[in-house]
Amino acid sequence: MWNNTTAADDQQPYEKRTPRLKEECEKHIAADRAKGKPDVAKNGVVKAEKRKKKKEEEEDKDEEEDEEEEDDDE
Repeated sequence: MWNNTTAADDQQPYEKRTPRLKEECEKHIAADRAKGKPDVAKNGVVKAEKRKKKKEEEEDKDEEEDEEEEDDDE
């Protein structure tokens, strides 16, 4: 029973569906790209920028304090 089938016969139904499924997938991808980035991704970018800005402000503040201490020592 199993010896009567070949690999080409087993693959035939799948090979027929492949182009149709590929087209559907490409349409879905194009639709998603047309929508643009979701709000979640934008919020993540904004939060990262805020953290970066806050960190830079803290570093600037630390540098100013170090400069003031050096001025006091002189």
